[in-house]
Amino acid sequence: MNKKTVDSLVLIGVVNRCKDLEIIFNRHWYRIPVKYAPKRRPGYIAFYQTHIFGKEGKTVQYYARIKSSSVARRTDLLPEEKNHARAKEYYYKFELGKIRSTPCPVRNISRQRISFGFTSLSKLQKSKRICQLFDINPIEDIMRRVLKRKGIRAVHEHCLIENKHCRYRLDFAVFCRHGKIALECDNEKSHSTPACRLKDKKRDHYLSRRGWFVLRLRGKQIKDNINSCLKQIEQTIDKLGGLKKPL
Repeated sequence: MNKKTVDSLVLIGVVNRCKDLEIIFNRHWYRIPVKYAPKRRPGYIAFYQTHIFGKEGKTVQYYARIKSSSVARRTDLLPEEKNHARAKEYYYKFELGKIRSTPCPVRNISRQRISFGFTSLSKLQKSKRICQLFDINPIEDIMRRVLKRKGIRAVHEHCLIENKHCRYRLDFAVFCRHGKIALECDNEKSHSTPACRLKDKKRDHYLSRRGWFVLRLRGKQIKDNINSCLKQIEQTIDKLGGLKKPL
């Protein structure tokens, strides 16, 4: 890999604690567990803030050049957290240059789970959506257009309210005469890890107990064989008595 390629390669790092964002800004370093660290060597790190940041969450807004890196135990990096479950594990510590803002927040408008991944500096500076960073075909957009073309009424990003809060947000909800369908469009990268599969299983159980028929369609199937997806959807609608008439 030549120097120009390395310098323009950007690692998207996940930040899921306010404390870690403060460390990035005030102490200018970021850490990644050695056992999960990507093999490629980036020139920059951009920081994906998860939903815990509220209105600032689910976005990439800041990035920095990597000045140097070293390996240390977590307890050495964060001695005040010596009782943490991963205190003895090794982490890469990346020393950062000036923290810069992206031209505009790069937003994750879907339920796509973000983990460590790579993009380029030019894409980071031009993108407005997470899918643009990774050249991911927006499978939900593909599904939305197809459903509309086929006359299948579906509510995109349907929210299930529990205790006045949104417990789950469905990719699509299809309401039938004798039931309702939770139509989920699963990006393979975001749903392939054991932890993600467990979350999906718990989610499906929650939905099933509340009368939802869960239909999961994989991203590759949506992109490469949308007709087979439509067949599954239409067969499920027929089993549930057809589409519910609008009020």
